[in-house]
Amino acid sequence: MGKQSTRENKTIYQICREEAGLTRLEASEKMTAVSDSKIEKFEYEMQEPTPYDIIQMADAYGRPDLCNYYCSHKCEIGHRYVPEVEVSDLSNIILETIASLNEINPLTTRLIQIARDGKISDDEIKDFAFISNKLDEISLAIDSLNLWVDKTAGEQGLNIELLREEKKKQK
Repeated sequence: MGKQSTRENKTIYQICREEAGLTRLEASEKMTAVSDSKIEKFEYEMQEPTPYDIIQMADAYGRPDLCNYYCSHKCEIGHRYVPEVEVSDLSNIILETIASLNEINPLTTRLIQIARDGKISDDEIKDFAFISNKLDEISLAIDSLNLWVDKTAGEQGLNIELLREEKKKQK
């Protein structure tokens, strides 16, 4: 393993590479068309990586959360529509999901009442906003679970292909 940088204020790209135990040269060898000097430019914020570069770094470093970081922080569309997802452990993700589902369940009747006429009136906005926030929590929990699966596939040998086949069968 190469020498760790003592630089303060490291970018997420440098942190992820170093946590993977890779030098820039070793990292570039795991990628297509991303040189060690290009990686250095990303890490020192002299050049913005492209989405393709991000996918390659995420794969090389075993950090699928880099894709979420890029979309939620660097992409203008993603900044608006993609929430930042924290990587957590499975038990926390499941507990958060169940808690969110339990909170939304009693609100379904109110949501039906709001949606019945096909519009949201001013007097329904407060309830709708609350329900919408609860639905966002569920969506975030699902995104977190999907990130966990992607990360675990590499780390723990999760049979991702079998999982995808099973999910496809159930659609």
